[in-house]
Amino acid sequence: MHTGLSCSNPLADIVQHATAIRLTGLQPRRTLNLADKKSDWKAALATLRRFAASPGYQAPLQLQAHAALENYWQWQAAGQEACHLLVYGIDLGLPAATLRPLYLGTAALWRDAASVAEHARQSMAQATAAPYGVPAPIATRTSDYRYAVLLTSLAVLLDAPEAIAALVEHTLGLDTDRLLDYLSAAALELEQASDDLFHRRPYGALAAFFDQLGDALPDPLVGYVQSQYSDFHRLSPKQQKKGGPWLGTWYWALEVAALSALYGWDDAALRASPHYPADLVDFVRERQAQSGL
Repeated sequence: MHTGLSCSNPLADIVQHATAIRLTGLQPRRTLNLADKKSDWKAALATLRRFAASPGYQAPLQLQAHAALENYWQWQAAGQEACHLLVYGIDLGLPAATLRPLYLGTAALWRDAASVAEHARQSMAQATAAPYGVPAPIATRTSDYRYAVLLTSLAVLLDAPEAIAALVEHTLGLDTDRLLDYLSAAALELEQASDDLFHRRPYGALAAFFDQLGDALPDPLVGYVQSQYSDFHRLSPKQQKKGGPWLGTWYWALEVAALSALYGWDDAALRASPHYPADLVDFVRERQAQSGL
């Protein structure tokens, strides 16, 4: 029994929902080896199922000092695996309505990870008799940044804005840059965004979009998706490594799709790209139209 954190049991919810999903008759959103991708899905689900049954998940606040710290790392790994499961689901062609419960469970899992981090921080401070630094669950100035972009973008695309406040405050530790501020501005009613972009690849190429005068238009994003996703994925693995880490959201330009959903543009030009998940944009637009937003 998951105790000491939220009243919910998010990992059990993720596992239960994912286990019930039939992977037959799906139309993948992109060209892929279907058998291999299904194997990826099953492997990630098995990893999450094992962690859900572990003492470190079921009673994390009972662990102390270094055991608590090491367990926190396991929570981070589980959160990342849940994110991978979402990406595999997008690849496989799971409908947005099916992805949404998986996303809500993943967001709740990361929220609880923040509580596990705080417990580890306090326990280590007590054990060492000195302040002990434990980073936020997603350290946005590291390569984990892509998980922040994924979670924030999917909160928009799967119509879950209620998840963004806890995500930004607790999971990211309020350490956000210009892109993350843009993606969360509507939910948090932000009036001003940071001037910083924490990572150059691919997000530095968003400068042409951010620096527009007057109303923001999607035109710069068409070239961004082409150069930073389409062209990048055509490179060899060796070529992809040149120029520093590339921290895009795997195959999908989720940040661009989320910006489209937020701004309500005519996104016809973006829909020409295979890296633009147009059906997720349609999903949130339809839900908002039904609710009168």
